[in-house]
Amino acid sequence: MRKSIIALASIFAFSVSATEKDQDELKFGLGGALITQDEGYKDVGSETQFVPAIAIEYGNFRLLGPYASYTFFKTERIELAATGMLRLDGYEQDDSDIFKGMEDRNMSFDFGIEAEVDTDIGEFGLKYIQDVTNTHDGYEATLSYGIPLRVEKGQVVPYVAVSLASEDLANYYYGVKAGEATADRSFYQVDSATNFEIGIKSDWFFGKNHMIKADASYTSFDSAIKDSPLVDKSGSFQLLLGYVYVF
Repeated sequence: MRKSIIALASIFAFSVSATEKDQDELKFGLGGALITQDEGYKDVGSETQFVPAIAIEYGNFRLLGPYASYTFFKTERIELAATGMLRLDGYEQDDSDIFKGMEDRNMSFDFGIEAEVDTDIGEFGLKYIQDVTNTHDGYEATLSYGIPLRVEKGQVVPYVAVSLASEDLANYYYGVKAGEATADRSFYQVDSATNFEIGIKSDWFFGKNHMIKADASYTSFDSAIKDSPLVDKSGSFQLLLGYVYVF
């Protein structure tokens, strides 16, 4: 679910920035998305849901649903921002038989910093976020690279990314505690995990107020996650179709 929120945030960030309003003018967007995803958990399968959201932007501050950021440094090619977001990963016992008898894994609020660098060969991104709610007590660092391709009425961005999830983070969502182990679910301790993602993002504009977003991505799990008794897939996928109206 975390990727869904990030995808929605990118809808609004791109759309409100595309308007011709002044930098310091209050901007407001309203929309949502249909999201189909499979997070890789055993016997859970793919799920499709509609996620509504609102967006507010004023100067260097953005509030995009459960995602907030403040840009504190910006040049023509480099942008640095402080960022905070709800990590909506996790599960409850009722989500699948494999989770019966386990403690629920909850959402967290992660805070950190991100950088974007535009070059002649594409866009590089770097993000570091840390749990500040004592939920999983871990961190995640992500390096990404994309190539924006301008097309009529929009743009298409194929990209690749690699993310390092700390041991605390990976073990919280994919590990099995000793007290949770059964004959069908063995004790499992997850080390840090490096996941690879490939995808394509696209944004299509119709006039000044309407935008449609269509994304697709696949994340390949580290072996430390694939070997978890909670997981029966080698990765996860996500499809997103979203719309936003900018007032």
